[in-house]
Amino acid sequence: MAFPIPETVVTESARLSFSVFKPEDAVALSILHSDPEGERYLFRDGMLWSPDYAAGEITKWRKTFAERGYSKFKLIRKSDGAFIGRAGFGFDETHDVAELGYSIARAEWGKGYATEAAAHLARWFFETELASRFIAFAVPENQASVAVLRKIGMREIAPLSVKGIVCTAFELTNAVQRLK
Repeated sequence: MAFPIPETVVTESARLSFSVFKPEDAVALSILHSDPEGERYLFRDGMLWSPDYAAGEITKWRKTFAERGYSKFKLIRKSDGAFIGRAGFGFDETHDVAELGYSIARAEWGKGYATEAAAHLARWFFETELASRFIAFAVPENQASVAVLRKIGMREIAPLSVKGIVCTAFELTNAVQRLK
């Protein structure tokens, strides 16, 4: 099944709008992923994103949306139109499942945006019937991210090895989501 890539907002939460990244968003995305503090848990061995690298990721994410109906989305704060990060789903080929991930600009940490984005996307994912489950993972040292995943109702599953790092892994199914 093919999914047309929308040119406007895909979904909205109370404070955030979620849209598919466009090629012209590469610079903003590279800035987000050029903060060493923000990148320390993202499995990139200290690599910061150049605009060219970000453009390549955007191309992949747009392809994922066209094929699967989900993607890593651009997060815009509705109150002022500011780009504050990304959140959404990629396809984990190793485990044949959608994988939730997010990255919030450091200046926006501690304001509940990661939890709001993750909870909203979980509901959206199941409401649009994209699949019956998804996973997420975080390095154990990233306690803030682990807390977000627990807060949205994900259940811990067996640890996953990601690029040689053992991660705390979580799963959410539509059956669990319906109980909320």
